Amino acid sequence: MGNKFSAHAQALGYFYQVRYALLLLLRPKDYNSQIFIEKLDDISFDQNGSPTELIQMKHHRRKGSLTDASSDIWKTLRVWSEAVLDGVVDTQSTTFSLITNEVASTGSAASLLTYDSKKRNVNQALEILIHTARNSESNNNSKAYEKFLQLTEQQQKALLNNTYILDFSENIIETKEKIFYELRLTTRPEVISALFERLEGIWFDKVIKHLMIESRHPITFREIQDHINDLQEQFQRDNLPIDFLDLVAPQEDELDEKDKIFIEQLRLVAVGNKRIEKAISDYYRAFHQRSKWVRDELLMIDELDKYEERLIDEWERKFEIMKENVEDDTSENILQKEGRKLFNWIDENNIFPIRPNCDEPYIERGSYHMLSNQLRVGWHSQFYERLDYLLNKTMEETL
Repeated sequence: MGNKFSAHAQALGYFYQVRYALLLLLRPKDYNSQIFIEKLDDISFDQNGSPTELIQMKHHRRKGSLTDASSDIWKTLRVWSEAVLDGVVDTQSTTFSLITNEVASTGSAASLLTYDSKKRNVNQALEILIHTARNSESNNNSKAYEKFLQLTEQQQKALLNNTYILDFSENIIETKEKIFYELRLTTRPEVISALFERLEGIWFDKVIKHLMIESRHPITFREIQDHINDLQEQFQRDNLPIDFLDLVAPQEDELDEKDKIFIEQLRLVAVGNKRIEKAISDYYRAFHQRSKWVRDELLMIDELDKYEERLIDEWERKFEIMKENVEDDTSENILQKEGRKLFNWIDENNIFPIRPNCDEPYIERGSYHMLSNQLRVGWHSQFYERLDYLLNKTMEETL
């Protein structure tokens, strides 16, 4: 149980770090702000290749006290002391920040390294930290004590002059609410949660790639601003976000029987296997996309119903024309050929977007396949008579 809890806490701390980094980048000092994740520190802001701010993040499921011998403080000071000793950072031009949701004890070094100028006292904080490093018996902090004491008095003072401890900071849930606040002017209030979900997905993907390749290139505010602008356009009233362009569809044999009727519809008109694979992909992506829109309350059921009614009406017009063309010819080859023409009209055109600016083709194609799966539309002139037994079978199995 202990290992599981430890792993859970570690994962939570990582998510906190990444989410908080997004919050910090949404509060830029200027439009050229850029950020590194775990380059020199948990988070670092960079300017012209040199760090201007190093940030350590400490997250705890339960808020505790930040004492003079707190491991949060000393693990952080060890990282910074090593950076100073290695000559990696300039203490004169770099800001060092510890952000934690724990609370600094009254009179502690942490409480004296606050941003509040009335309470800030670097000299007193330095005295406390030196005394702690020399007298504490904590084995966990021994390496940190050693590194801090290796700094010259001038280096120690310079480090603490630019060190700020932000205690009682937002936890991972509160950080989400703060991001909501920063996004409040980017979109309508009723869709801000859905926009945040997609932005955070983009952000986590960007951070993962950043870490995997140990990127020397920072993530910039302008990049995030571009993503927000793109999302903002998708959340306009005449548009909808597209989330499943890269979704990998299952193979035919992996589908439930109730989800295979539209495939039998295609086989009735002798559509090739490659095109059937594409149809499965369209069906699968459209199903997940429409479901997500409804869950996110971006699309109401009645709007979806009206869209399907429109698709059915357009199909009926083409279907009736096809039936007139084949009514005097019952040759199966002709019936299949005319049925393929009807399906080709659906497959090759994208003329019925669900909203004016939401014109991703898989939505329309997949929606037609979903209607086809319910036998509400079809391609063969006798599709219902030939396949209604499948629909009845699936209905009986669900009872």
